Amino acid sequence: MWVLGLESSCDDCSAAVVEETPAGPVLRAMAKQSQDQLHSPYGGVVPELAAREHLLQIRNVIQEALAKAELPLQKIDRIAVTQGPGLVGSLLTLFSASKALAWRENIPWVPVHHLLGHLGAARFAVPDLPFPALALLVSGGHTHLYRSEGWTHLELLQKTRDDAAGEAFDKTARMLNLGYPGGPVVDTLAQRAEQAAAAFTAPKFRDGKASWSFSGLKTAMKLRIAAEPGLAVAGPEDARVQALCRSLNETVAAWLLKPIPAIAKETAALSLIISGGVACNSELRAQAKLLAARLGLRLAIPEPRFCTDNGAMIASAGALLPPAEDPWPVNADSNLKL
Repeated sequence: MWVLGLESSCDDCSAAVVEETPAGPVLRAMAKQSQDQLHSPYGGVVPELAAREHLLQIRNVIQEALAKAELPLQKIDRIAVTQGPGLVGSLLTLFSASKALAWRENIPWVPVHHLLGHLGAARFAVPDLPFPALALLVSGGHTHLYRSEGWTHLELLQKTRDDAAGEAFDKTARMLNLGYPGGPVVDTLAQRAEQAAAAFTAPKFRDGKASWSFSGLKTAMKLRIAAEPGLAVAGPEDARVQALCRSLNETVAAWLLKPIPAIAKETAALSLIISGGVACNSELRAQAKLLAARLGLRLAIPEPRFCTDNGAMIASAGALLPPAEDPWPVNADSNLKL
């Protein structure tokens, strides 16, 4: 089965052609256009600009993906597209275009929840993953831990109480004037550091429930930068900046993985999935590998190109979901629930 996957929930516009085989999904082609330069002056994504840019990119990414796959649209067996959550203007661009293509060519059409897409990305890494699994889906918009009985099922166990982990990277980069997006540059500088700066104090919750919080980490970072004159403009070659980035890397990875051993035991998990943009982080990937080995869990972390928003992950999930019987009443939803 050939699946055309389309993703435009935020600022990345992507299309991918994936072949669903008995051994799992195989990427045949992917096209992706980033908007980093467009949003960089603002230090974050401007929703209206993102939606307008998607309108200019739609045709190119779809045509590029089909051309790379050497497959005409008429040979596609189904079209899968992100329904939500995300920025509603961005979502509507490819969502509407996908309906038009499906109608014109009479192709089955599948709306996909964005987080099921991130879960589906792990199929490219370990298609025969044993379940149940713990799925840590972590990005600039989500920091959620789920129990999964299969590739199309997620049961929420815990999530951040305030900000997502990815925000800590982006806001730190902004405070240090390192550019946007912040995650990749912070990770790069962290790997250059000879040693980490002083560790950050983990949050404690009065109710004792397992959870995460990253708003305090951002505040602590702001105070630490303010306490060192010139640090905010010292630049990427400064050893203090690199040490601070390494401390942030180690802190976020440690906090994210801390509840995994206890919850894995409670849920009888056999595997650990980590996906989403923050799963590109080198420290998180390294520590997760060590943790999974210690706990005897099968680890599935997609390669970085599948961790960030992309059409391949939507195609992977869409291959396993039922097509909509009537696509026309279905609408994009910026707050779509699982």
